[in-house]
Amino acid sequence: MAGIGNGIKMITDEANKPHFIAMSGSYGCLPDNVTVFERKSEAVNHIINTFELALYGRKADNLREVGYADLGGDYGADYAEIVRCTCDNVEIHNQD
Repeated sequence: MAGIGNGIKMITDEANKPHFIAMSGSYGCLPDNVTVFERKSEAVNHIINTFELALYGRKADNLREVGYADLGGDYGADYAEIVRCTCDNVEIHNQD
């Protein structure tokens, strides 16, 4: 995976390069987990692996199609979401 902002790999090309923020947490709260990726597919795979979702199940399909899955609390989080961002400072998404 090419995570960004976690010291794994940084986007150094052009400013405002699109990136994808994978988030999960409880309803009504700030996300518990936030990780940034260069590609949406990497963000989807990160969430699938984190919550051990069925690779081609309904929740994984929802993530791919609309960038959101209701986890219902069965996985230690209520939701998982992927948001496209074009900010010029990827570091602002760091959890640290």
